[in-house]
Amino acid sequence: VGPAGAHFALLATLIVEILHCWPMLKHPRRALSKLIFVLLGLLILGILPWVDNYAHLFGFIFGFLAAYALMPFISFGHYDRRRKIWLIWICMIMIVVLFALLLALFYNVPVYDCEVCKLFNCIPFTRDFCASQNINFKREEPV
Repeated sequence: VGPAGAHFALLATLIVEILHCWPMLKHPRRALSKLIFVLLGLLILGILPWVDNYAHLFGFIFGFLAAYALMPFISFGHYDRRRKIWLIWICMIMIVVLFALLLALFYNVPVYDCEVCKLFNCIPFTRDFCASQNINFKREEPV
């Protein structure tokens, strides 16, 4: 896994910066489309073995929410400032809720029960494509 989640969080931060500075950029759609193209390319590479797309996805989500909440912004009027403050609070609340939800899922829901979830990390194009991971899930009873 390594720093992949943090890299996606930085990519999300760049996207938030483009969204914050949208009125000031000369070609904001071009800049946003370049970053989305990079994002999609990296997610497609995430279906290879030993590359964790879940780290990519949740690193991007947390990075987007944290960047939107913590990055300084320029307001273009009273209404825009109030809207951005509300979005900051919503993002902070979503970070806390998502963290609590993921923590509860980690400790209470067995990963090995979801066959479709495994396809998000590695799509078996051939019979042995994802077999090199040798991941065998089993639940052991506490001693």
